Amino acid sequence: RDITRIVRFHFASVVLGVVLIAAAILYRKFVSNTSEGFPWYFIYLICASLVPSAGFFYTAQRFINWRAFSFTFFLLLLMSLLWEVTLALPYGWWEYRNNILIGLHIGAWSSLPIEAACVWLAVSFTTVITYEVIKIWKALGTHAREAFFGIGK
Repeated sequence: RDITRIVRFHFASVVLGVVLIAAAILYRKFVSNTSEGFPWYFIYLICASLVPSAGFFYTAQRFINWRAFSFTFFLLLLMSLLWEVTLALPYGWWEYRNNILIGLHIGAWSSLPIEAACVWLAVSFTTVITYEVIKIWKALGTHAREAFFGIGK
């Protein structure tokens, strides 16, 4: 009841996103063995999670069950990575384009790119925030413009 608008800027999300993008670019250019290319895949993952987080995290964070999220995320990550490193990569069911990756690989897991693990965090985090925001909006019982931006009161 005390939510005046759902969209509230979360500055820490933006700072974290910018720092992660800068770190990926610097790692690709100066540390990895292949300096050509650009880490577009990682940047896409950060931006896809950053937009909902920057706009909605401040409001949604108190409604998220963090213990349930952590447990579910752990199981999802475990199963997806286990499947990917034991079947998908060794059997060549798909490959990653090295020119758009950071260049950081997990050697013991068929040289799995770090982005493969990050995608599950980005998807899980963004899904939970989006779900909670829609739930809050529906609980408010107002039109979208009023619920999200406080316009029309």
